[in-house]
Amino acid sequence: MDQLNDANPLEKRLVGKANEARIPITANFELTPTCNLHCDMCFIRMEHSAVQAMGGVRTLEDWLDTARQLKEMGTLFILLTGGEPMLYPHFKELYIALREMGFILTINTNGTLIDEEIARMFQRLKPRRVNVTLYGASNGTYQQLCRSPHGFDQCMRGLHLLKAHGIDTKMNLSIVKENIHEYPQLLDIARELDIPAEVNSYMFSCTRSTCQPKRDITTQRLDATQAGLAEMEYLRYKKGKDFPLYAQTMAQALQQDFPSTVGLGLDCRAGKSSCWFDWRGRMTPCCVMEEPAVVLKGTTIAQAWDQIKAAAEALPKHEECNGCSLRMICDVCYAAACHEKKACGNLNYLCEMSRTKKEAFIHETH
Repeated sequence: MDQLNDANPLEKRLVGKANEARIPITANFELTPTCNLHCDMCFIRMEHSAVQAMGGVRTLEDWLDTARQLKEMGTLFILLTGGEPMLYPHFKELYIALREMGFILTINTNGTLIDEEIARMFQRLKPRRVNVTLYGASNGTYQQLCRSPHGFDQCMRGLHLLKAHGIDTKMNLSIVKENIHEYPQLLDIARELDIPAEVNSYMFSCTRSTCQPKRDITTQRLDATQAGLAEMEYLRYKKGKDFPLYAQTMAQALQQDFPSTVGLGLDCRAGKSSCWFDWRGRMTPCCVMEEPAVVLKGTTIAQAWDQIKAAAEALPKHEECNGCSLRMICDVCYAAACHEKKACGNLNYLCEMSRTKKEAFIHETH
């Protein structure tokens, strides 16, 4: 969920200093929960009519006012996301204004709405990166998973336009039951386009309180063993010829069985150097945490940030993770643990994923 999970050395240094100083160096703008796709595992998507019934999305001036205040606080990086951010009525105006204010922008998109005009805008005012999620390797899978009969062709058109205009692009692959049969083909597409790919085989078991109808993502995601093996396949793809040595190093570390001595807290950058702004005008630590939250109306961004920092630091730890020796390969984070316990009553899904990966690492060495 971190827009800087592939940060270069300079970015890492800046983020480290911001983390120590508790400065929101990165901010995430969730422009709209609407989307032209209708993916089974989406935890945020809403129909336009439902959004309007709740008062509609924030205005362009609302977002620009937030950005101006963030700039004074030291924010450098902004992620524009959704839903599908390009459905926000003022996406182009907002993008141009934020770039002209000096922000370094990243875009999360499904890629289907990228046309020549948007590609040229990105070419003129370069984003840091455009992250495109590819949900399948065929129109048939897009129809089944995303209710979009031409989604694959539209996304591929967008990817080719970004490549043609020299835009730094990354492909995100969300692997679930309905597209795992095309997993190898998805990786092949990334290779053919020479675009870095990131695979997400763990789907958070969360649904926004505003999302109607509620979706049970636990029924859409892979079973824990499948998810663990899918993640291993991604590591094999990512590490390439270095994978055998990497697997050996990981197997040796895991067999030493050094347990964690503390519970799981909010250990990421959320509420320390990163914050989330949702389409309703609320600040939260990250996209999958609806609480703690501060309504922005009637307060400054700096005041809201102070409240989020204090609330984040006060969150109780998940003691179930105390004593676990698999934390180094576990997909668990504070928010994931909260949602797993709420949806499933325990953390067994994440635990089984980690055990699967450990066994796979050890098997690679034999």
